[in-house]
Amino acid sequence: MARRPRLEPRETRAEATQAFLGRAADLAAEFAAGTPPRRIRSFSEAAPDDLRPALAILSEIPDLGLVVHGPRGCGVRAPGPAPLAVTDLDQRDTVLGSGEVLAETLRALDAACPVAAIAVLGSPVVAINSDDIRATVAALGPELGKPVVWVRTEGVRSAVPATGGDAAAEALLQLVETQNGPREPGLLNLLTSTRSPELAALAGQIEGLGWRVNILPAGARVAEIALAGRAEASLVLAPDLLGLFAEGLETRFGVTRLDVALPLGAQATVAVLRRVAALGRATGGGGPPAPPRPLSEPLAGRRLALALPTAWGLAAAELIGDLGGTVAVLSVPHLDRSHAAALGSLAERWPDLQIHVGEGQGFELAGLLRRTAPDLLLGAGDAVVVALRQGLPAAVLDPARLIGAAAPEVLTEAVDIALARWALVRGAVQNARPGYTPGWLKRSPDWHIKQEVR
Repeated sequence: MARRPRLEPRETRAEATQAFLGRAADLAAEFAAGTPPRRIRSFSEAAPDDLRPALAILSEIPDLGLVVHGPRGCGVRAPGPAPLAVTDLDQRDTVLGSGEVLAETLRALDAACPVAAIAVLGSPVVAINSDDIRATVAALGPELGKPVVWVRTEGVRSAVPATGGDAAAEALLQLVETQNGPREPGLLNLLTSTRSPELAALAGQIEGLGWRVNILPAGARVAEIALAGRAEASLVLAPDLLGLFAEGLETRFGVTRLDVALPLGAQATVAVLRRVAALGRATGGGGPPAPPRPLSEPLAGRRLALALPTAWGLAAAELIGDLGGTVAVLSVPHLDRSHAAALGSLAERWPDLQIHVGEGQGFELAGLLRRTAPDLLLGAGDAVVVALRQGLPAAVLDPARLIGAAAPEVLTEAVDIALARWALVRGAVQNARPGYTPGWLKRSPDWHIKQEVR
């Protein structure tokens, strides 16, 4: 059996960092100067691994069975319709190995659920007992008569959880390879990890230009994923997780990746639709849309903090600036070479913008919010909880809602919600247990972020 290429961690493949707190201008200068210094945490409040994002992506495929090879607790996942089984390894399995347990679990899942394919995800325990997942997968595929693919999330490969998106992308590409066929003119892949009404509206606009849209992997079936290699182009709406999937479709199957900014706001959405229309004219599609109306400034005078996935956070920060607001804090899970241009643009606009890089690091975010005192925070639920405990208005902002020309209205509505509800939640927050002791909050929020010595 030929050896498969090694799955490179994000730190190696894209010079990613998951530990930084400082000025946008300083971090942008490091990327501009070449390879940025690698930083580590000597203390981490939480350490998400690459299994979680891989599960979040693959669990949205309803007819893809998932088998997590590890202890029962490794089966915690984002909710999704995909059937899930866990091999439930015990102490003996951890030491002596458990290849037969994996094979039995695969057979049991296939017998219990009508799935079109099965994906096997490793866990850190596999790095201890050295189970050969690849050999089991290769043997069970022909036996079960359907694709069985390996998702390489075993071990602790990377400190950047988005590496799990790369592992999921590799598995998705294996599903494409099993049913590759001739090119289908007019087919466009819309690559996303979530769905929303705004996404459906964008797909409708693209279809109005003469294309057939294949939305995947979120909500897609295995047969639709198999069609991805026959498409003419791919538009990526989750570049931080599915960028490698788009790259693989381009290099292995010749599916053009559209190099455009995320369709966030009228101007960016029109740019995307014009790019698609330029390709679509060859298939009888309609003309490009009309130019957008000039933006007003409904956020003038507002200082915001954002806590969003990296690509969406950078794009949303730019839009907030166009709407007259100022971003004082931007908290993202990681930053890598693909974000350098957008980071540089933000640094030119707001050199002193505080960039916080780290997932699940509530103490760092709490200290930063206390120091910078923005008017409010928008973003993920865990960041909203941190902000509220620090006495800061906050509201959840789903990046999927920002797709399309209505993004300014979504942003301003979220700001209004955060401010309007603050009076209601302030009393409850003041009586709640503090998230961190006064001693912790006296510390500098980046005291434990160190530059790695190479």
